[in-house]
Amino acid sequence: MGIRHWIRKRMAEEAEDGEGAPHGSIINAIFGREPPTLHALGEYDHKTYPGELEELLRRRAEVAHELMEMELTSRQARVAAIPQLQALLRTYPHPLAYETLIHAYVDAGRWDEARGAAFAARERRTQVSRSPYSEIRGEIDRLNEWTPEEIDLVRAEREGTAPAAS
Repeated sequence: MGIRHWIRKRMAEEAEDGEGAPHGSIINAIFGREPPTLHALGEYDHKTYPGELEELLRRRAEVAHELMEMELTSRQARVAAIPQLQALLRTYPHPLAYETLIHAYVDAGRWDEARGAAFAARERRTQVSRSPYSEIRGEIDRLNEWTPEEIDLVRAEREGTAPAAS
C-alpha cells in the first residue's frame, strides 16, 4: 500500500468517525490532532481540565476554607495561630496565609521571622506570576506586597526607635 492510499484511507476513516474533516492538514491526518493550548479562564471543560491544576485548586480552596474558619481577629489569636498558619503554608502557599502569618509574627514581635515570611511571600508572588495557569496567576491580583523594609518600619514604630540605616 502506497503512502497516498494509506493517507486517503485514514482521512476517510476519520471523516466517518466524525473526528475530523477529510480536508484537514496532512499532518493532522497522519499524527492526529494536537489538543489546543489553553490560556484563559473558562477554556477548560470536564475532559480537558489538567489534573495538576485541579489538585492545586483543591489544596488552595482547602487552605482558604481553613483561614476563614480560624479566629484571627485579635492579636493573641493570631500569635496562637502561628503553628497552624505554618502548617497551612505547607499544604498550599496561599498569599493570604502569608499575609496573616506576617501579621502574626509582627504581633508576636518576631521580627526576623516576619522579614523571612515577607521574603518568602515575595518569592511566591514571583512564582505565581510565572504560572502557566491563569487561575493561579489571578491569586495575586490586587494584593499588596510586604517588603522586609516595611517590617523594619513597623518594628521601629512599635519600639519607638529610628529605622536602621541600610
